[in-house]
Amino acid sequence: MILASRPLRLVMGFIAAAVATVAPGATAQQPAAAAPDTATGMPSRARATGDAWLDGRLADIDQYAARYPEAFAAELERYAGVPRGYVHGLLAQPGWGGGDAWFACFLARATEATCRSVVRARTMAGADADWEQVAEGFDARPGSQAWLAMRLALADSYRRWSRPLEPDAALSRALRARAQDESEAAKRDRH
Repeated sequence: MILASRPLRLVMGFIAAAVATVAPGATAQQPAAAAPDTATGMPSRARATGDAWLDGRLADIDQYAARYPEAFAAELERYAGVPRGYVHGLLAQPGWGGGDAWFACFLARATEATCRSVVRARTMAGADADWEQVAEGFDARPGSQAWLAMRLALADSYRRWSRPLEPDAALSRALRARAQDESEAAKRDRH
């Protein structure tokens, strides 16, 4: 049996480490639309909202809902007005992940619809319909007031979950504007 010298073992260790770090990166470079969403089994394009930043957060919500189903259901019950049983039932349906349930229920809240009506609209739109198409049916497009309300609701959900969130420029502006409005309202209430 031949033992490798220490320098040779170090070189082989570096090569193994390099291969281990390159291999995952190679798969991550595949186009997102080509790969199915792991939480829902649906093609990623079917999850598209027309807002790339929001799409990324919905994928993260899938992971959160899978790991903390009760906390997720409690969030939708308390802040979107949807019974926990309905949330659990929705997540048990093929093609529905936590991000989809969150989007449907908070889209409903932002447009003064019911979560059931948004779920029904998405189901009737068919498997190829994306969230952008469904949202347009509720007069909610990226940049609209309803869209802004959903982004703020997302920031609130992340805060309650103690989940890190890096807001994009649009959400940062909306959060500053909301903080300023709340500050001005507090000043008026004191006087």
